[in-house]
Amino acid sequence: MLQAVTRWIRYNLVGMMGFAVQTLTLTFLLAWTGLPDLAALALAWSSPSPQLLWHERVTWPDRPREDASSASHASSSRPAPVDPLELGLTKIVMLLTGMPILASNVLAVASASFVQFLSNDRVVFKA
Repeated sequence: MLQAVTRWIRYNLVGMMGFAVQTLTLTFLLAWTGLPDLAALALAWSSPSPQLLWHERVTWPDRPREDASSASHASSSRPAPVDPLELGLTKIVMLLTGMPILASNVLAVASASFVQFLSNDRVVFKA
């Protein structure tokens, strides 16, 4: 149990580092490009991120990765073009609350974090 909690904490720390990169990219895109909110968000998510490597080295250093395609989909590393779960949740939060995209994105990522951790822990980095 302690190992699972420790791994979940490491997962969230790595995720926060990647999220900081994504949020800075999104802030820049919104301020300087004039792109629509969700287009800027999709572009920010598609920007290269070392997050998958960080997860391999920090979160699951003792486990092999199953394959690149499942890691791309299940992790929050963004080698896949866009994470549909977070994109959809961001849009839903925006519509239901009227909050701006950055605040909505924070809520969406936080909400999706636990589901993504379980997916990674059980599918991508099997014990």
